[in-house]
Amino acid sequence: MSKNRDLILVQNLLVEVDSFDLYAKLLTQLQKDMDRAGIGFSIRSKLKSNELVHELTELLKNKLQSAFNEYLNLLYAVDVSEKEIMKSNLENIDDIAVHATYLILKREWKKVWYRYHDSNAK
Repeated sequence: MSKNRDLILVQNLLVEVDSFDLYAKLLTQLQKDMDRAGIGFSIRSKLKSNELVHELTELLKNKLQSAFNEYLNLLYAVDVSEKEIMKSNLENIDDIAVHATYLILKREWKKVWYRYHDSNAK
């Protein structure tokens, strides 16, 4: 997988989130899991989707380089399999960070989407 392909997947995912008007809930879920992982990162409520992707990618790049255990804690808190990240066979840290951004946002979206559909089914 390439960085460009993952960026396209992230953008498509965020378009889907917007179509359900659940972007704010996605940010809330991401913040909750960041806090559970012990990541000192505050997500602004007015953060635009392209800013979210950029800031999350930069955070992950930083954690990969200087605080790998925090990176792993975040993957665990979000429930992204380390094996899923490793099977991409990426070596460039920028590509790994973008791919991890996609996987994290995809997993967070699943959590929000299931909660939304579960609450609307009752």
